[in-house]
Amino acid sequence: MIVQEQFVSIKAPPATVERYLTDPELMAQWRSPLVVLDPIEGDLMALGSKHKLRLKSLALAGATYTVTERDSGHILLTIDGLWRGKELWRWFADGDRTVVQNRVEYEVPDPSLRVFVTGLGQIFASLDMRIQLDRLRMIIEGSGQPAAAQSR
Repeated sequence: MIVQEQFVSIKAPPATVERYLTDPELMAQWRSPLVVLDPIEGDLMALGSKHKLRLKSLALAGATYTVTERDSGHILLTIDGLWRGKELWRWFADGDRTVVQNRVEYEVPDPSLRVFVTGLGQIFASLDMRIQLDRLRMIIEGSGQPAAAQSR
């Protein structure tokens, strides 16, 4: 089982963070441009909804993501396809800030794909998670762009 996890602390109330984690238009502002979520059934991040995740750069239709739990404070998605597992989005108040956790636990059944994922793929996925969370924080806090983009 591969586990990847990132956290970010955002100066905003949980309700604001939740909107950015669940509203498709707001999500488009911070989600990775390398990842495409194609709707299969239901609204993005709604309980029971299903989406196909594609990795744009590899033209790889990876897996179906299904929202299996959804309440104020967390979203759990099950993953089924080229990789299988769970993705958790959790957020909670910490003083005047909200902590956001993104945790992915997955297995890669195909041995040839597993070699790629446990090598470079895992490094790039972790970096992409970090960039997404930094972008989420920057957009919500009002600076609009991740730190790397601002320094150019």
